[in-house]
Amino acid sequence: MRVPISIKLIIYFLLISISSIFIVGKFSFYKAKEALIERTFDQLISLRVEKEKRLQSFFDQCSNDITNITSLNDVKIILNNIKKCDIDSFGSSKIMSKYILGYLQANNKFNKIIFIDTSSAFFGYDVKNSDNQCFDTLLYFDFNEEIIVSEDVKIIESVASTGEFFINIGKVIKNDDSVLLGVVILEISYDPIDDIMFEDNIHNGLGKSGEVYLVGTDFLMRSSSRFISNSKFITLVKTIGVKNSINNNPGKNIIDDYRGIKVFSSYKKLEIGGLDWIILSEIDEYEAMQLIKSVENNIIYLSIIISLLLMGIVAAISSNITSPIRKLQAETEKIYRGEYGQIINLEYNNEIGDLINAFNRMSVQLKEQAERLEYEQVIRTTYVIDGQEAERQRLSRELHDGLAQYILAIKLKLEHALSVGGEKQKMLIEQTKDLFTETIKEIRNISNNLMPSVLSKYGIIKAVENLSASVNSDSKLNFTFESDFLNNFLNQKMQIYIYRIIQEALNNTLKHAQANNFYVSFVEKENELFILIKDDGKGFDVSQKSVKSGNGLVNIRERVNLLSGKILIETALNEGFCLKISIPV
Repeated sequence: MRVPISIKLIIYFLLISISSIFIVGKFSFYKAKEALIERTFDQLISLRVEKEKRLQSFFDQCSNDITNITSLNDVKIILNNIKKCDIDSFGSSKIMSKYILGYLQANNKFNKIIFIDTSSAFFGYDVKNSDNQCFDTLLYFDFNEEIIVSEDVKIIESVASTGEFFINIGKVIKNDDSVLLGVVILEISYDPIDDIMFEDNIHNGLGKSGEVYLVGTDFLMRSSSRFISNSKFITLVKTIGVKNSINNNPGKNIIDDYRGIKVFSSYKKLEIGGLDWIILSEIDEYEAMQLIKSVENNIIYLSIIISLLLMGIVAAISSNITSPIRKLQAETEKIYRGEYGQIINLEYNNEIGDLINAFNRMSVQLKEQAERLEYEQVIRTTYVIDGQEAERQRLSRELHDGLAQYILAIKLKLEHALSVGGEKQKMLIEQTKDLFTETIKEIRNISNNLMPSVLSKYGIIKAVENLSASVNSDSKLNFTFESDFLNNFLNQKMQIYIYRIIQEALNNTLKHAQANNFYVSFVEKENELFILIKDDGKGFDVSQKSVKSGNGLVNIRERVNLLSGKILIETALNEGFCLKISIPV
């Protein structure tokens, strides 16, 4: 009875099912890891919410404070008498309410109080300055329709011309007849906010690397950093959490923080008055995941021990199973060395027998393919040699028809100069010098046609620019080249192929098109280089067989294909020629 090898393997490996420990261990690890991550995020969210509540409570108290102050009759008296801001000998305003000033100084949350009447006249006091100087700086305040109608407390953050940030809380004041008297503004100190946000205690739930901090929509930190001194209004925080919060997408994620360190982060935009702040609660990923690392190490050690045991057991089993295929391996090595057509004369009534039969078929097929590839290699080599021979013939013609003629003319001029004297000899020597100049120019042209030096030194852009300048100076054709492409991504092979494509198209235009203008442009878009080549010549019929098989277009197509690009030819009789090429870069 034939027993499939797959059944044998199932029976053997059922005996070593202890490997399931590894699977269970891995599963337990990932579950524990997920739980730890979720718990970390829950803790961060809890700390962030707690800070939000404390901030909300703080600003609610500030709102109550300004409401209490503005409910005093003294405020209306001050707004009615701002223009009479008399200053006593100690620099204090006579109309300033001592009760209001005392209230603010005892509160310790506010820096300044400013009164503004409807004519934008104002004065204010520095609450923390014992002299209580009356400000003499004029302040423009726009009493628009929204301000006049509103009676709500407004909280806004503003920036002075000096670059200093302020939090202002203001309230519109009206008399008993609901007539607008002005506005009272309190400047809130950042110190109480910093006291709420900043904690440097490893037992506060954030460990050694956690912190909760504020960031404005200008990406500047609004509270002190645990890791950077003097961070407020200086440290730039352009993290994913801040950007998502600005776009009203609160959430939690593992991101890079403002120090470039991976952190667990919970982030949200605050909804407190008119303040556009983002609050973030974060802890370093390394610290948060330390506990799970020890679990992972234990699982790894256990898995190694079990794997070693399994290795011994499986080695004994595999030795018994794989003995029939050793012959197959030996014959495979022969094929690897190029000895195709090997046949194994072994018979097995199981999957090994099927594998040997498949090997024999493969060996015969490989031999046939090798013979076919060898034949194709001969054909390709022939094509390469023919191409090289054609290039040698072209170079030979250029040397014979161009350079050789110049050298012969130089020889004749010099021989003639030796046989004459005087002015005639001088004239012949001058003519010889001119011929030397033309000879040097011809050599340079031949060299540039073979491989422009500027292409290898400066790249494709400079090479095409030089080609354009050369054509414009040596022919009637107007060659225009435009590019917004930086050729830093192109290797030498790509640059040479692109240059040859342009050369081929230019030669076709010069020889056949009778054009006045020739245009080339490079445009880079979505990781592709788009090349546009066109002229205003007489064009041609693309459907003609002679055109399809012409060396010029064939060479261009082959080079584009070698660059994995696409090509489109647009032309017609008397309608010019246009070549559109796209090449992945």
